[in-house]
Amino acid sequence: MISSAIFECKAIAMMASLFVEFAVGAPMDPHETITSQDVGNPSQWNNTHSPAAGQAFGGDLTWYNTGLGACGWFDNEGDHICAVSHIVFDRANVDGNSNHNTLCGWLIHIQRGDRGIDVTLVDRCEGCGEFDVDVSRGVFEQLGNIDEGRVHTDWWWI
Repeated sequence: MISSAIFECKAIAMMASLFVEFAVGAPMDPHETITSQDVGNPSQWNNTHSPAAGQAFGGDLTWYNTGLGACGWFDNEGDHICAVSHIVFDRANVDGNSNHNTLCGWLIHIQRGDRGIDVTLVDRCEGCGEFDVDVSRGVFEQLGNIDEGRVHTDWWWI
């Protein structure tokens, strides 16, 4: 009972901290850079920093069979969802429980040529390179031919 109350207090404090960070620290113009801290640099992420919107990353795009993801949500192949690499995902680890990862639920825009789609981050990809993104079959089919299996793409946080 007491540990549950402590966890809830910590969770509320973390959410308040993230809200203040975004409300006060985030630039209004997506092309403006933050000079006080380099949150756009993934190697700088830790439990107190979240990625900045607007910075593009390039990597491979692959697809996977959906189900229960690292964030604790069950998804279907037609859902607009993705998994980021274990490297990126683990940088946002809060307490060792992947269901509490601060990246869970974040939106990512994926662009391949003239095709783009917004997806929700719900999973962790163990086999992905640092800036690769793994998506549901339905998302991959909107960005390319499923038989391609692996294609290059650009993506950014929104």
